[in-house]
Amino acid sequence: MPPQDITLCMIVKNEEKHLDRCLRSVREWVSEIIIGDTGSTDQTQSIAMKYGARIIELEWNNDFAEARNRVLDMASCSWILVLDADEEADNWDADVLSGMLTSDDRIAGFYIPLISYYDTISEEAYITDSVCRLFRNHPSLRFRGAIHENAADSVLELTQRPIPYAPLQIKHYGYLQSEIDQKNKHFRNLELILASLQKDPLNVQLLYALGTEYFQEGQYGESLKHLIPVYEQNPESGFISDVYLKTAYALYMTGHSELAEVITEQGITNHPGFTDLLELKGILLTQKEAYGEAYDWMLKASVQGKAKPMYSSTAGSGTYRTSWLSGRLSEKLLHPERALFHYQHALLLHRDYLPAWADALHCSLLSGNTLPMLDWIIPRNTSILQEQLDLLIPAALNAGREDWLEFIVQTRALSEQRQLWITLMLRYASEPGCRLYTELLDSSSCWPEDPFWLSYLWSAAWKAQDSDAAGHVDEQLQLIHSPLTLIHAYLSGRNHEPPSEKELVPALQLLLQCRAYPQVHQLLTAFYEYSSSLSLPASVIAGLLSAPVHVLHAWCLQWGQSFSGDKQRIPALEEILLYASIAQRCSSSACLDAAAIHLGSYSHNTYALVARAACLTEKSTLRYSIPVKSGIRLPLLLRAATMRP
Repeated sequence: MPPQDITLCMIVKNEEKHLDRCLRSVREWVSEIIIGDTGSTDQTQSIAMKYGARIIELEWNNDFAEARNRVLDMASCSWILVLDADEEADNWDADVLSGMLTSDDRIAGFYIPLISYYDTISEEAYITDSVCRLFRNHPSLRFRGAIHENAADSVLELTQRPIPYAPLQIKHYGYLQSEIDQKNKHFRNLELILASLQKDPLNVQLLYALGTEYFQEGQYGESLKHLIPVYEQNPESGFISDVYLKTAYALYMTGHSELAEVITEQGITNHPGFTDLLELKGILLTQKEAYGEAYDWMLKASVQGKAKPMYSSTAGSGTYRTSWLSGRLSEKLLHPERALFHYQHALLLHRDYLPAWADALHCSLLSGNTLPMLDWIIPRNTSILQEQLDLLIPAALNAGREDWLEFIVQTRALSEQRQLWITLMLRYASEPGCRLYTELLDSSSCWPEDPFWLSYLWSAAWKAQDSDAAGHVDEQLQLIHSPLTLIHAYLSGRNHEPPSEKELVPALQLLLQCRAYPQVHQLLTAFYEYSSSLSLPASVIAGLLSAPVHVLHAWCLQWGQSFSGDKQRIPALEEILLYASIAQRCSSSACLDAAAIHLGSYSHNTYALVARAACLTEKSTLRYSIPVKSGIRLPLLLRAATMRP
């Protein structure tokens, strides 16, 4: 199909990085390219001429609308397409484009969805918006606004009818952090907006633009100073729905949740198809611990799906992110199977979405329902991301999941060193005695003074109950200033002051993976005796629960005895729930009884009440052989009670 009757109009400055991609994306559709250059000193103009562009030298007067309109004045085709250099037409269809331009003489312009990526690495995170960038070449159709300029207002005034939405989209890379940093866009935009506001201080579009700049920088308090006046005026404009969303979210982030909920509800009433507001309503209810209501709102957002084109939306709203949030709420409501369903749905929509992947992994571990892991959480026929491996490897080692470890060894993402390490752990970690230590010692000669190998060698020495060998490795660890030296001093009795959480949790995991159970419980005891508000990772809890039954019995006995000499210490809720979970695993009636007693100190906590009932039911079943089960898995209750909403 020949080019359309379209002039591409652009303004640029030093855009050699992006311009070729932009022009390549539209060269088949446009008959004319006119580029206004405001002072490029790189290869921008050479790239433009390669595509037959007409270049106009423009003086920059800190006014985007003025610059764009001077380029529009030069256009000769019937239609005008406006793009920035950091944008590209996303696989436009020639027949669709042709049909748009000839379908209705009363149409003077089109809104085109704009997909703006903002992640620092990939294109997974984006926000959507709609911009009027394709319109007729008419002297009345011009841009307005020194910054965040738009042509939509002039199109609406000319036609006196709504602007239709095009079934096409534009990709925008200008919000990538690398681009913002390179061009210093935030400060440039602030200067232009503030200068324009001095001339027109009540301009709602400028106030919205200023509030948005602060919002994007995470300065929510400052953004509210400018967004709230726009919200109060409630102008009839295309951006008012976004004002509702940004204002409500900024209020939520600054601790004004009640007012945020009021504005969210007003926004939903006025814009019922705005998925992001439905999701935000669920988030606000989650903060109030109204988990059932929050879940219902998440379902409404999922049913709605992606926001309609007229709304400025974010990636995942109504789709994979909402499904993930629904899964977390299901866990809070003690419905693990339903949670796994939502996580699976999120991963079907976006297979590399790490939050859903991590929660699916941990929920599966604690529920004991790990059969689907290799099928849908760990896809067999696709590559696995390093971030996923970083979660999967410790979880598999902690819990002794040999099937997962065999899968991991076969992945291409592992170095030769890591493959050997996992192979040795797979073969020898579960064996009693010193075999793991000797094998690691022999292999460590290939990587002398490597902190990674030394850490596992130290842990394996404790597994072998060889304190002299552990001390020898500790001498090497001291030379590289490893934090494990503090742990070693505590375990060996040289220092009675327990380590901090920063050092303790990684060491606990190391010892757990090597099955050094006496030292594991020594650190676990220290963790809870001196830390009342800390939480263990779910993978560590799963590893603790996978210890042999006789080890768990010993831990329960030690835990019960630890309170005989300290009547004042009230254990943290997480500690009680962990030992109740251990007691459930090893059928310790005495530990269940102790847990039920301590849970009485948390009578205001719903999860504590449920856990106490579960402990008493389990204890009755064990003591009196009454075939009654609560149906509550205490490890999942522990996760629900301690996971952040």
